[in-house]
Amino acid sequence: MEIGQLYQGLTFLAYATGVIVILVGVMLVKVLFDLSKLASNINDTAEIVKEELVPTLKNVNKSVEIVSGVIIKTEEGVGKIKEFIANSPLKILAKLSTVGGTVAKGFLGGLCAGLKTFGKKK
Repeated sequence: MEIGQLYQGLTFLAYATGVIVILVGVMLVKVLFDLSKLASNINDTAEIVKEELVPTLKNVNKSVEIVSGVIIKTEEGVGKIKEFIANSPLKILAKLSTVGGTVAKGFLGGLCAGLKTFGKKK
């Protein structure tokens, strides 16, 4: 009887192993099918992104070139204005206004001090 039970147990184990191998095989085939589908979708997405991105990058590149040209021209204009101001009478007037402001501030301070001194009531 022991040998019969052993054969029965081994037979059950063989059948169970066969069923498990078949189930694992089916799941592996399904996973491979899903991976193939995913790779196809990723490829399609990459193509769509490429089609949309190339014109956008061309527009950005053109915009950067335009902005770069504007910046260069602006820098040249600012340099010319700085040179003009450095060589113009406006520089002298700016210095005179600074000196005049200092003198006026001193004059007004002295005037206020004089008025305070002579304006005190006894």
